[in-house]
Amino acid sequence: MKKITTFADLNYILEPIFNRMIYKQLIYTQQTQKALRVFFCTVICLLLGIFQVSKAQTIVNSPLSYIGMGEMYTSETPSNSMMGGIGISNSNGIYSNQMNPALLARNRYTVLEAGINLELKNMQDYRQRQQVLGGNYQSFNLTLPMSNRWTMSFGIRPHSNVNYETISYRRLNVLGVDSLIYGYKGTGGVSKLTMSHGVRIAKELYVGIEAAYLFGSVSRQVSTQNLSDGQFYKIQLENATRYSDFSFKAGVAYRQLIKKDLFLNVGATLDLTNQLGATNLRRFATLDLTGMNVINADTLEKETKFKQNIPVSQRFGISLERPAYWMVGVDYSRTNWTSIENNLGRSTKLPTTSTVAFGAEYTPDFESISSFFKRTTYRIGYSYSSTPYDFAGNGRFAKDQFVSGGFAFPLRNFLNYVNVSYQFGRRGLLADNALEEQYQRVVIGLTLGDAWFQKIKLN
Repeated sequence: MKKITTFADLNYILEPIFNRMIYKQLIYTQQTQKALRVFFCTVICLLLGIFQVSKAQTIVNSPLSYIGMGEMYTSETPSNSMMGGIGISNSNGIYSNQMNPALLARNRYTVLEAGINLELKNMQDYRQRQQVLGGNYQSFNLTLPMSNRWTMSFGIRPHSNVNYETISYRRLNVLGVDSLIYGYKGTGGVSKLTMSHGVRIAKELYVGIEAAYLFGSVSRQVSTQNLSDGQFYKIQLENATRYSDFSFKAGVAYRQLIKKDLFLNVGATLDLTNQLGATNLRRFATLDLTGMNVINADTLEKETKFKQNIPVSQRFGISLERPAYWMVGVDYSRTNWTSIENNLGRSTKLPTTSTVAFGAEYTPDFESISSFFKRTTYRIGYSYSSTPYDFAGNGRFAKDQFVSGGFAFPLRNFLNYVNVSYQFGRRGLLADNALEEQYQRVVIGLTLGDAWFQKIKLN
């Protein structure tokens, strides 16, 4: 039996020598296809309903989400999460690549992907330690091949989140009694609705564009309470921002055959939008100590339109691949934060950050029928990032690094998988940043593929 050399295009299915047992696993009966399409549509309706309620809710509390629109999410899917988040140059044609829209053109099958996050985080500063557990949906994407050169994809995912609450004390008298309390709180987030297109413009040369609609709201409050004069209320400045605008990202990818069954892949993406339209409302309020009842309120600034600066990233990737067997790759990205507001009243500009990530995958025998574990894909990765977070205000920005791994378990055929990813990492150091976070993330995803709109025949 002739070996399959690529996930993206199983052309050998037209050859009469192709094993009919594999053919039956790849091609459903007409009744099964109809049932699966009904299932797809049902899942889409249910998830969209859930997303309408949840929108961009945060995973867990993060004091470092005070910057700009909050803590930013990447565009990775569960399969990328296993490999340190790489995906700018690599795509096997079964999974939907949302990191580089150009690589969508390698998808020849309809793909529905969904993923959820679970995160356990331990945070500590010099005064206390806290453990939090939370979760959120990671992504939901539907990829549709429109022709043998053009593939489009629709998706929704969280784009950013804000969720922090900190309290600080100041002593106003020589007795050393804490008498002035400052409170800082932020909640909310932004969701991202995307439509992406990938086109093959020449042999193994791909270009793509992602158009996204960003929507959501963020609320921030700064409060003070003076205990020295028996003040049983607190004064709070409230800032509510609502986002609603479009953003764009471009991508390019190229694939070169080095020798038989061995390819070199390169890719790059560029964010094309550096500002988002938003409206802002500010008010000054006096509240009781519970913060639930407003004693008095005064609007300082009516709802005003403005442009919110957002970070702009350039990403590059290179990988070496033997299709359907193994792949190793590395991604590098630069993100410019210099025009972003830090929301802590500091005049210091934020830095330009960078990320280096490594990843690999291995499938022992993609064609195996007798062994489930030989058809399972195994992935590992590592990521190291500089960040714009200077919690202590000493000019030392936190570093973020994690190791990752996971499995893609095959279901009935070669196009359906259950993906399980695990990440263990640390962001910041207590000695350098006055705040340290250690986290464990589990990502669970489902990939469902089918040959929609294609007529496949045996010669």
